[in-house]
Amino acid sequence: MALRPSIIKLGKNSLIFGVGNISTKFATFFLIPVYTKYLSLNEVGTLALIELLESFLSLLVLSGLIQPLWKRLGSSNEEEKSKIIFSAWIGLLISVSIISIIIISYTTEMEAFLGLNATTYDRLLNIVIFGIFCQVNGQFLLNQFQYDNKSIYYIFFSLIQLLLVLALSIYLTVFNGMGLHGIVYAKAIVSALTFIYSTVYIVKNYVSFPSLMIFKQLISFGFPIILFGLATPVLTLSDRFFLNLFVPLSVIGIYSINYKFGMLINMFLVVPLQRGLIPMIYKEGIKDEMMLIYKDILFYYFIAGCFSIIGITFFIRPVISFISSPDYLEAAYVVPFVASAYLISGFRLFFMPIIALKDRTDLLGKAAIIGITVCLGLNYFFIKEFGINGAVAVTVLSYLIFTFSVYYLSNKISLMDWDWLRIVKVTLLTIFIISGVHVAKNQWDGLEWLLSILGFASFPVVLLAFRIIGEREINGVKIVLKKIIKVSK
Repeated sequence: MALRPSIIKLGKNSLIFGVGNISTKFATFFLIPVYTKYLSLNEVGTLALIELLESFLSLLVLSGLIQPLWKRLGSSNEEEKSKIIFSAWIGLLISVSIISIIIISYTTEMEAFLGLNATTYDRLLNIVIFGIFCQVNGQFLLNQFQYDNKSIYYIFFSLIQLLLVLALSIYLTVFNGMGLHGIVYAKAIVSALTFIYSTVYIVKNYVSFPSLMIFKQLISFGFPIILFGLATPVLTLSDRFFLNLFVPLSVIGIYSINYKFGMLINMFLVVPLQRGLIPMIYKEGIKDEMMLIYKDILFYYFIAGCFSIIGITFFIRPVISFISSPDYLEAAYVVPFVASAYLISGFRLFFMPIIALKDRTDLLGKAAIIGITVCLGLNYFFIKEFGINGAVAVTVLSYLIFTFSVYYLSNKISLMDWDWLRIVKVTLLTIFIISGVHVAKNQWDGLEWLLSILGFASFPVVLLAFRIIGEREINGVKIVLKKIIKVSK
């Protein structure tokens, strides 16, 4: 029996929207050689903290609005949709304006935290905040493209942003010698252009008389989701905050570059799945038939993730050596652990919408409180004692606890067998392959590349040998590949 048509459709949508997401995020990786060659270790560390602020604020203002908006749109007729979208957009602009004003009022304190010397980086933070304000507007439009399945718009919009950020960053940093200023100015300029386009598009297509009542309803439903959304940047970024308290900026720079490599699995697997899966769940619901489909999707997602982690573990060091300076190799061991944390985080994509559809967003707030409390507490003690090692250990542990909390709470309102036995088997086999290759490398010097390739290639063979996957999964993969080739053409 082949994969269900819904899974094929999800794979197609995830591929399409994943291309857009990858194009946007990949600018970071294209710019790693620029960061490592034209910025000092301290500047790379400061840039990491600036990106922390950007991610935190973007997620904070969007997290509690997008999913309530999608849920409301799913139960509305065509005449109501423009009013709902425009009201949400106006409310978003007002909210992000207030937050921006508050932050700018504390510019001096924020600059001190980010390591921005008042003489060298005078008022650079204001440019950062301006860029965030504009960026949020563009992200709102991208989310709407995603919901409306306007894949061409999504990809085009994302690619244009990528090319402009790359071109301007390289021009200002490499050819004009502006260092950290060049990176910040490039992002702010592109964000401003994005803001203009987004505003014109939204006004042209969705203009309506905004309703304060609609916005209040969205926020009322979404407030626990805001808290839940707040958990994501806390879990992802708080390690850099605590590292800033206990280690030099240069160490943060080294850690952050390696952290970016660990995020590759988030870029290529987790986010594309999110782009396709969450709208699918909100539209299709959680009927028994659909729950069986989600069960299959979760299993295939985990297999793909473990395969990716094996590849990252075996080949990440030569990749880092190729695109960055040797200074960053000393923390390369953190990359597989960061990747594992993001793989674990992807599980909650399945559990969270179930809770929201049952109108129990209060449970998401409870899960967020657990995740944030655990993460902050562990980060303080572990990073203080163990530095980078403590940071990466807490990253994995925090995501485990947070994801389990979401699963436990979702299971209270919709009991579902997620095929944990097969997932445990895949986990143990993944650990066995990585450990076995590591031991073999210590025994046979000079065969590292051959052993890495053999270890990587053995994963699907081992899954077949232990009958964890069978004919059904193989046929499904063939269908997905054919669909991908067709979409590519």
